[in-house]
Amino acid sequence: MNQLSNNFGFMYDITFIEKIVTIVFQIQEFYEIVHNLNLKKWITITFVIIGKILFFTFFLIILEFIFNRGVRFIGKRIINSTHFIWNNILNILYENKVFDSLAHFFPLSIGLILIEPFFKKNHTIIIYLEKIFDILFVLIILQFLIRVVNSIMRIATSENNHQTIAVRSFSQLLKIISIIFCILVIIAILTKNDLITVLTSLGAITAFFILVFRDTILGFVSGVQMASTKMIKVGDWIRIPKYNIEGTVIEINLTSAKLENFDKTITSVPTYDLISTAVINFEFMRQKNIRRIKRSILFNIQSFHFCNSNNLKKFQHVYLIKNYIQKKQKEIDLFNKEKNLDVSVNINGRRLTNIGLFRQYAFEYLSQHPKISQSETLMVRHLEPTPYGLPVELYCFTDTSESIQYEQIQASVFDHLLTAAKEFDLEITQVTKKEILTKW
Repeated sequence: MNQLSNNFGFMYDITFIEKIVTIVFQIQEFYEIVHNLNLKKWITITFVIIGKILFFTFFLIILEFIFNRGVRFIGKRIINSTHFIWNNILNILYENKVFDSLAHFFPLSIGLILIEPFFKKNHTIIIYLEKIFDILFVLIILQFLIRVVNSIMRIATSENNHQTIAVRSFSQLLKIISIIFCILVIIAILTKNDLITVLTSLGAITAFFILVFRDTILGFVSGVQMASTKMIKVGDWIRIPKYNIEGTVIEINLTSAKLENFDKTITSVPTYDLISTAVINFEFMRQKNIRRIKRSILFNIQSFHFCNSNNLKKFQHVYLIKNYIQKKQKEIDLFNKEKNLDVSVNINGRRLTNIGLFRQYAFEYLSQHPKISQSETLMVRHLEPTPYGLPVELYCFTDTSESIQYEQIQASVFDHLLTAAKEFDLEITQVTKKEILTKW
């Protein structure tokens, strides 16, 4: 047993010694590698390259500052020296920093020229820096295009018209296409492939792009259709029953439209919904400066009755229906006489009724009202009877579309007619306190 234990200890010592020898050899190999690399020289070269890159970057920043200031100064002088129309256009370009994008080209071009003489002994650094500069050129061109498009959109949309929607849609689509194209160019630069090869490889993910940009495509189609058919433009007063919203269109872009509601809140809806769902546009009404009144008064049918001679004598003093009563009464008397009817029975023959006289009174009142348009449809009609009574609807147009005046005219008309109904012995349907208590 002791001999077995001694043998096991001996083998363990041998294994431990082998591990130590292996570690020593590994350390020696690492030392030889480091020694062969000449670590001191490698560190020196690394610091030199980093120093050159930092100096080169600092030099480009100074050039960028000088050219940016110079181009801004020249642009400002040109704006101040031009006449009014060009002054506005150039001022918009200046505010959107189009001249700043132009200024970026000069220091980058100088930097690209100086890369090779500055890093002539570092071929690998030159290759990577050239790639970085190529990517920077692409990004600056993209920035320049986006700022020019924004300026054109601002100039073209200074007035709210149907072309505004098309300009907004086209400009936003152009920006999206520019961004996608620049991304593809950057991929081509990084992968050392030509643009055709990159585009060919994207064929497999076309469906993915269509899915991602579905709303963008639909919004663009909607914008073009609205611009060509002149359906809706910025500034129009519209109502969308699907969302139960009503307000003024303040913006239509590629993917959404913004409406300012009358309570001063903002509602956004997809642009595609403006052509795919029912939209009521009040702009034509506002241009004609008219607005419809379509409201009814509900009468209790039990208050309807034929007019006797006393009633007719009373109503003949009402100037709005005086001529109507005289004309209609002659027509009725002639009819009853020709038919040899017994007029002592109320339901024999034809007679004037209080609801009929009120309807004519309301019509004459609207016909002579100075704020009601006489060139548009004007009528007072019965609607289908309901369990609550008979609705008498007023259908006419005011001579203004302005909301406050419209509401005042409508209120004054109904104030008068609701009060005048009592003179015709008509009862307006209304739930009284007694009826409420009876229900309870």
